[in-house]
Amino acid sequence: MADQLGAQSLTAQLRARLVERIRAGEFTVGQKIPSLKALMDEYDMAEGTVHSAIRDLQYAGVLESSTGRGTFVSRVPDPAEPSADQELADLKAEVADLRDRVEALERGHSAEPG
Repeated sequence: MADQLGAQSLTAQLRARLVERIRAGEFTVGQKIPSLKALMDEYDMAEGTVHSAIRDLQYAGVLESSTGRGTFVSRVPDPAEPSADQELADLKAEVADLRDRVEALERGHSAEPG
């Protein structure tokens, strides 16, 4: 799987694969997805990697977990919506811009006679 998706992190690769399966109808809204252990075995990935991918999809509203019952598809993601990776890149750029602005303000403030 890593070869197919290039330099993406394993978490990003698994997120993308699960979204593909949901969009393809392999997992439908309300359907339980395979367990953490089953996904670990299927994709030969560590527990933390699989857990992170599932958590990211929960934050995006695609999956919903119920203690003792499992994790279920809550919605089919729109192909036009940005990926979690794109959202993260956008947030990082925004944080960098804000940091630059704060540093500029600090420089201006320290240059004032006082």
